[in-house]
Amino acid sequence: MATAGTVIKCKAAVAWEPNKPLVIEEIEVAPPEANEVRIKIVATSVCHSDLYHLLESMPKGGFPVVLGHEAAGIVESVGPGVTEYQPGDKVIPLFIPQCRECRFCKTPKTNQCDVLWKAAFSPNPTATPVSRFTCKGKKLLQYVGTSTFSEYTVVNEMAVAKIDPAAPLDKVGVIGCAICTGYGAAVNTAKVEPDSTCAVFGLGAVGLAAVMGCKNAGAKRIIAVDTNPEKFEKAKVFGATDFVNPKDHDKPISQVLSEMTDGGVDFSLECVGKVEVMRSALESCVHGWGVSVIIGWTSLHDASTRPLQLIAGRKWTGSVFGGFKGRDAVPQMVKAYLDKKLKVDEFITHNMTLDQINDAIDLMTHGKCIRAMMKNNMATAGRVIRCKAAIAWEAGKPLVMEEVEVAPPKRGEVRLKIAATGICHTDSYTLSGSDPEGVFPVVLGHEGAGIVESVGEGVTKFHPGDTVIPLYVPQCGECKFCKNPKTNLCQKIRLTQGKGLMPDGTTRFSCRGKSLFHFMGCSTFSEYTVVAEISLAKVNHRAPLDKVCLLGCGITTGYGAALNTAKVEAGSTCAVFGLGALGLAAIMGCKTAGAARIIGIDLNADKFKMAREFGATDVVNPKDHSKPIQEVLVDMTDGGVDYSFECVGNVGIMRAALEACHKGWGTSVIIGVAAAGQEISTRPFQLVTGRTWKGTAFGGYKSIDSVPKLVEEYMNKRLKVDEFVTHTLPFEKITDGFDLMHAGKCIRVVLQF
Repeated sequence: MATAGTVIKCKAAVAWEPNKPLVIEEIEVAPPEANEVRIKIVATSVCHSDLYHLLESMPKGGFPVVLGHEAAGIVESVGPGVTEYQPGDKVIPLFIPQCRECRFCKTPKTNQCDVLWKAAFSPNPTATPVSRFTCKGKKLLQYVGTSTFSEYTVVNEMAVAKIDPAAPLDKVGVIGCAICTGYGAAVNTAKVEPDSTCAVFGLGAVGLAAVMGCKNAGAKRIIAVDTNPEKFEKAKVFGATDFVNPKDHDKPISQVLSEMTDGGVDFSLECVGKVEVMRSALESCVHGWGVSVIIGWTSLHDASTRPLQLIAGRKWTGSVFGGFKGRDAVPQMVKAYLDKKLKVDEFITHNMTLDQINDAIDLMTHGKCIRAMMKNNMATAGRVIRCKAAIAWEAGKPLVMEEVEVAPPKRGEVRLKIAATGICHTDSYTLSGSDPEGVFPVVLGHEGAGIVESVGEGVTKFHPGDTVIPLYVPQCGECKFCKNPKTNLCQKIRLTQGKGLMPDGTTRFSCRGKSLFHFMGCSTFSEYTVVAEISLAKVNHRAPLDKVCLLGCGITTGYGAALNTAKVEAGSTCAVFGLGALGLAAIMGCKTAGAARIIGIDLNADKFKMAREFGATDVVNPKDHSKPIQEVLVDMTDGGVDYSFECVGNVGIMRAALEACHKGWGTSVIIGVAAAGQEISTRPFQLVTGRTWKGTAFGGYKSIDSVPKLVEEYMNKRLKVDEFVTHTLPFEKITDGFDLMHAGKCIRVVLQF
């Protein structure tokens, strides 16, 4: 990513003083140093531990600090020595590290890595002494090694868990603390047994997770205890069988439970953080074998009981992070959620943004939420985003770099942050005024890749943080074109897309009070864009976006023209007219199909070396011959080629490509797009004698199904992509990129944002 190695300025919620509201500030986040990872936080939630630091313990020297420890995000960059994580990985930061080397990590008896204990005995155990945060010239402390109340954070690599790329980051962040803590306390620490009786004190997120853990362990009876009866219905959803409000009784709750259960519960779990509740939880256990687990945390008071409680056979223990070894266990918990074996969505009662963090704190303080999930796209979700875009105000005029407004996605739409985009001849074709569907002013660009920022109503297949490629050929999966294997030309949104509009007939772009049209349903010459969900492919999160963006048009189109449209056969002879990106991709497709002879044709001899590298066996420059190129090829190939591909967009060359084909069976495929009003022509005899003339769009690929597979082929080194990129420029130099393309000095220019 373009930010790697640089200081990132972003927003964060800063706790300047104890017991004061958090303040949204612009902070500086330094690059990761050795063995560190910098993460873009996509979503984070407020936990009682954050409030404890801010409102109760208020440790001396513990401010100013960036709180937060329950989140999920995407790796932005890594420091020297980091090999387990790469930019683009989806991750959950961990407040319990796992070095995998110390004696604590190597024993199955504990999850408390020695790194944690070294921090615990520091002057301020909750704040990392070395910080990567600054604000207004002051160092900000980092909280429990995570500090997720920031758009970006830096953590040690041993405190990061890499998770399934399919995981929705605005949900699974809760696994980073509450769910693992409560669930694991039941399953790992207490080791709840089938048919046992359990009591869970406190029905916040940790308590509900403990209820869920007891149920999954097979407990027969699970008693939920809370002074707020409004929480009982939610506890029932998680598996509670009985409900007790201590306010309804005039005797101690431990006595109430003992009477309810014929002597006490087998297991009790304290999830409040109050020493008097800890004592009650222990004393509610059956003597002889009862086990009580302390999960709630306080360092302000001592927990106490009479020794007889333990002498009589009860066990009193505690749990941190549910006994889970974080880097090993968190990915498994995420998988359990994706496999629908673990509840997560049910914990999230409120969806907010980071600038509403004080509202979230109020909700939690007053017991009005389980978890408020704050999408850490810094309040962009649901709001207009202002960003840079290259606007084509008029046909035939240079693009102008402007600040545009990008509206939120509507129903069935997705807004994404473009990371990289290629410049294609089709963009130039429309800008020139030759495109009959060209409308202005417009945001061009259609060969991009990026990250989902937010989704509109009804969208379920995409989530913030997904790595995606926008598609100018959609795939609804429902129209007769999508259901027919003979074509890839989905017609679901064809009419509105051709008019430069979204499916509802409106636009999401504006600049200086004027609406801007969309281009090919993509408009990737903007830092943010909005596309229909049927015009988007989710791809491998580890794919380099400044490379795979080219799979959004050029490579896929040429490669598929050979494999899908022409269906090139092994041992055949092929001719490719035009050796730009489309032509080279067509050559690559012919080679993959097993063609014995591949002839590359271009007026620019400088392109021949590259063509040979992609698989051309012969190269021809029409300037070197006095007769038409089709005659040259017929003479070279004993009657003509089996397959020809026109990759220029010139109707004269289209005719030559057809007439270069062998009579009886030759097939010519038109890939290039000709100017408005131009028509192809040939003598009918050319077709009557057995030649086939056809065209292709996007290489015949059904886009949503195929693009992720092409990305995997590239990742597995079975498809060339890097070799197409001859120039990489910052987005602001887009005009230079067009100049390189027009001068024939590049194959593909990729612009990075």
